[in-house]
Amino acid sequence: MKKIVFLILVTASIISCNQKAEFDFKFADKEQVISCSETNNALLNEALYSFERDLVMRYDSLDQRQINAYGAFMYRGMDGSAKYEEIIRPNTRPIAEALIAENILIENKTPSHLNYEHPDVQCIISNIKDQDLKTTINALIETKSMNPKLFNSRMRNFGRNSGKDRYLALFVALDGYYQQILNITPQESQQN
Repeated sequence: MKKIVFLILVTASIISCNQKAEFDFKFADKEQVISCSETNNALLNEALYSFERDLVMRYDSLDQRQINAYGAFMYRGMDGSAKYEEIIRPNTRPIAEALIAENILIENKTPSHLNYEHPDVQCIISNIKDQDLKTTINALIETKSMNPKLFNSRMRNFGRNSGKDRYLALFVALDGYYQQILNITPQESQQN
């Protein structure tokens, strides 16, 4: 009897680990501005556009100006003190779960859930246009001292350039948003 229960548990674990997170791609018709890997490009682009939609809906729903939304989010978002439960929308958590399934985000990792060694994350960083920022990020990763809180002041004015540097925008989405919502229970976010 114990063997049967054990086999059922092992089988269930294997099946659940092999299932990909599924969600509705709402931005598949938009320009695919991120190109890192054949397998994750659609997910990365969806994560970027969904993040920006969430910001606009929370911070500038009347005028729908992305620059204003970024401006309101950046400082609190990068230091982890934004009110994420008020920002996220129903499609946000499934995207975060898909990022976990692809090992781009890692649960129970501090100070950031972002897997800086993942090839797609490395691609995103290598395509950031701001050379000084890219050098700083790489140095912090190399010394194992990378922490998104180090960038809240540096990134404060990024909103103005969010349309020009889409890889940096995705880095902000991953390190300042998606990795933070892993700390929010689904019940906290159901109001949106």
